[in-house]
Amino acid sequence: MPLRSEYTLHQSDLNEFLSAPLWEEENGSRLSVLSALARLGIDPWAEAARLAALPRDAAASALAVILRRLPAQQPEAPDAVATADRLVRLLPEGGSATAPNGEVVDRSRRTGTVNPWFLLLLMAALVAWGMMSFWS
Repeated sequence: MPLRSEYTLHQSDLNEFLSAPLWEEENGSRLSVLSALARLGIDPWAEAARLAALPRDAAASALAVILRRLPAQQPEAPDAVATADRLVRLLPEGGSATAPNGEVVDRSRRTGTVNPWFLLLLMAALVAWGMMSFWS
């Protein structure tokens, strides 16, 4: 039986962003974006997907607000705005292929887009139908 999605490692275009370190904590371990979001009770994949869909400036501002909510556990806590600017560059441009629920979706199957091959096939069928009607 396969594992439920909340118990699996998500393979997505958001992993680089989510695994990026924010800073080194007092115990010497690095705090990742994923861990920081989880500490705040925010779904890391949903938030990363939301940020990826925003323009870079808006994503950086939104992330800076989130980072300011983290308790500073070191005397020289890095600037939230500079850290957010650095991190949003790791997000995929134009949105993510990862849905807010953490599942990877096929970006070519977005709603509202029509496959050009489908249009070509439809045109060919219409031309064939028109020629048959003309000759009969």
